[in-house]
Amino acid sequence: MVAELAKTLLEFVKLAPRFLVALGLAAGMLLFANDQLLKRLGLTELVQKYRFAIGLTLVISAALLGVYIVLFVLGYIKEWWRKRRFHSAVIKRLHNLTEDEKQILRYYLANDTRANTLRFDDGVVQGLVQDGIIYQSASMGNILEGFAHNISDFVWDYLHVYSNLLAGNTNFCRTDKRERFRI
Repeated sequence: MVAELAKTLLEFVKLAPRFLVALGLAAGMLLFANDQLLKRLGLTELVQKYRFAIGLTLVISAALLGVYIVLFVLGYIKEWWRKRRFHSAVIKRLHNLTEDEKQILRYYLANDTRANTLRFDDGVVQGLVQDGIIYQSASMGNILEGFAHNISDFVWDYLHVYSNLLAGNTNFCRTDKRERFRI
C-alpha cells in the first residue's frame, strides 16, 4: 500500500507544469464549486467521499507549480548572468586584439560577410574560437584552405559599432581561402 502510494506520488511529481496546472484547477474547482453545480455534474458524492485527496492534490499541485516557477525564473536569471559575463569577457578581449587577430576580423567587416575560410591548425584562429569571437560553422573543408568560420552575432554587432577596434599596423584582411583557377 505504502509502496503503491509512493509510486503514484512519484509519477505525480514527474508531471509537466501544464498538467499540474490542469490538475490543480480541476481540484480547486471541485473543492470550491457550489453544491448546485456539483449536483448537476453528478460529482457531489465523489467530492464528499474524496475531499481529503482532492484537497491534497490541490496543495501538492500548487506547491510543485510554485517550485517549477521558481526554478524557471532562477534558470532564466542564471542564463542572463552567464551571457552578461560572456559578453563582458568578449568585449574585454576585443579591446586587446593582436594585429593577426585584427586581420582575421577585418575580413568579415570589409567583405560584409559573416563567413571566412580559415585554417584549423592556426593558433590565432583557435584562440578566437576559444574566446567565442568566431566559431567553426562547417565540418567540411580541407587541410590547405581550412574550414568555414563564422563571426558570432554579438561580435558582429559590436564591431559594426566600434570598428575602430580593428585599426592597426596594417590594413590587411586575412582569409585562407585560395583562388581557384577556372578553365
